[in-house]
Amino acid sequence: MDVRTVDFTFSASYITLWALVVFQGLLILALLRQLGELRRWVAQGHLPGEDRLPAGSSAPEFAGLDFRSGRRVSSLDLDGTGAVILFLSACDVCIRLADSLRQTATSDLPPIVAFCQGGEGLCSGIVRGLAPGVPLLLENSEETAALYRVFNSPTAIVIDGKRKIRGYGHPENAEDLKKLFVSSLGLDSPEPNHEERVHQAVFDPGATQ
Repeated sequence: MDVRTVDFTFSASYITLWALVVFQGLLILALLRQLGELRRWVAQGHLPGEDRLPAGSSAPEFAGLDFRSGRRVSSLDLDGTGAVILFLSACDVCIRLADSLRQTATSDLPPIVAFCQGGEGLCSGIVRGLAPGVPLLLENSEETAALYRVFNSPTAIVIDGKRKIRGYGHPENAEDLKKLFVSSLGLDSPEPNHEERVHQAVFDPGATQ
């Protein structure tokens, strides 16, 4: 056998072995990450799949300061109007969603209260991208997410004017969020006054209560 053939065979085997080692390493890292998530769920008293509170149940209370304006925001502010509570993080989808909301007229969106998990550093993209008119809370965001059984982001929760849970979803843009809001409030049925009801829900949520 030619020496060059032997060298080539050895090199190919060596490269294949290292590729296998790298692949196994990445697989182990992914498994460890999933194990960490599972431990977090168990520590919080939840199991995977329990990612929502029952429809009709009372929305957990929250309070904090809007990171950008310093204004105090509370779940009590939502009485009579309802809102979408939006849980975000530093994920790419979350940043694109925030940018989509910023590019959509605030008057064309339901009331939104946003939480971002990870602190100011990790949430810098959300802070820059989210529309100024949307309150953004960073403090106690992890605790609030746990109360709402939110374990991934983005997650949007629709609550009505009586602060009852009406629906969960994972919107990727402003249009997804508006559709979730309308469907969760039962405003997507084909009725003669459907368009008027949708308009009231988005522009004057209190009128639908």
